[in-house]
Amino acid sequence: MGNALHRRSFITFKEKKMENFEFYNPTKLFFGRGQETRIGSLLVEKVGTDSQVLVVYGGQSAKKSGLLDKVTSSLKASGINFVELGDVRPNPTYEKVKEGVVLAREKNIQAIVAVGGGSVIDTAKAIAICVPYEGEGWDFFEKGVVPKKALPVACVLTLPAAGSEQSKRIVISHQGRKLGTGSDIVRPFASIINPEFFFTLPPKQVRAGVIDMMSHIMERYFTQTPNTDFISGQAEAALRSIMKNGLIVRKDSQNYEAWSQIGLAGSFAHNGFYGLGQKEDWACHGIEHEISAWDETITHGEGLAVVTPAWMTYVWKENPSRFVQFAQNVMGVKEDTEEKTVLAGIAALKNFFKEMGAPVTLAELHAEKLDPQELAEKAVKIPGTLGNFKKLHSEDILKIFELMR
Repeated sequence: MGNALHRRSFITFKEKKMENFEFYNPTKLFFGRGQETRIGSLLVEKVGTDSQVLVVYGGQSAKKSGLLDKVTSSLKASGINFVELGDVRPNPTYEKVKEGVVLAREKNIQAIVAVGGGSVIDTAKAIAICVPYEGEGWDFFEKGVVPKKALPVACVLTLPAAGSEQSKRIVISHQGRKLGTGSDIVRPFASIINPEFFFTLPPKQVRAGVIDMMSHIMERYFTQTPNTDFISGQAEAALRSIMKNGLIVRKDSQNYEAWSQIGLAGSFAHNGFYGLGQKEDWACHGIEHEISAWDETITHGEGLAVVTPAWMTYVWKENPSRFVQFAQNVMGVKEDTEEKTVLAGIAALKNFFKEMGAPVTLAELHAEKLDPQELAEKAVKIPGTLGNFKKLHSEDILKIFELMR
């Protein structure tokens, strides 16, 4: 049976080829201890001295850690003028973006510095594209308007997860929706990663970050495009490294070397590298975005821990050999049939999420009261279907929700 399944999947996909692609990543990455002190000189190189810069950050952690002071001191020493915009929350909102746009226009801001994780960076990017835009900024997210201009953005990362510090993507919440946009013009021109600033992250953010970066790789890895050996091998190695070091930092939050591996993997997980030449999926993200838009207290990475195994269970028969490869090369399991191997791989991934302390059911996520029908319809409202590994309609998403229980 296993061999027959393998032959059928081979016949189905053998005529397809690796796709043409263009890859452009202008982000300069500065990695390691003390690199945050370079932010002032980087801004001088980009926009010159006496420039006006907007510093965007989240809650009090940036202040308490001393990172915000280091950033602003570097700006002052380089002759850069700045104003601050704080209190960016997880699942960042368009309301905060609009607040930043008003401030940026009023102060004639020429560049933006994001000090934080994905929510802060996405907010900074959204402000960057909305400032020069004459229309309503939500058009980028709801109507698919492609950004043509943007203020330059630099990042000082405090949470390895979203990979927004190198990516061309932005995700913002507004009026019960969580939508994205993207363009190469929103890639930060410089990003700084000092793993020392991850030492004080709470366990919830650690596990959510690890799972989010894994998902960014898996959304690309689970593809119907054949002959992607090089990229697939890199993806498998990255996933193994993230899992290994994720368990280390869960127990030892001040392990610089483990955090270095996670920080680097998370940054490259979402810059487009792992999707080169292949058609990506993104169904898990699309489903989870509706869950965390329904309840903005739900952490994106934890939502993905619930969605991903259910999605895998539902779609694996579309190309069993791909899931066998994942089970064997990433999760290190092999059974006597394809089906058993695939299901063992999914179970192993789910067990890893549990070991990280993540929820794996809707009840554990405190989301058992959501309306699956409403969320399924919202998930496919704009694109019509969700995902590419298997095109999902609302009725498919409803069945996946049942597998999350």
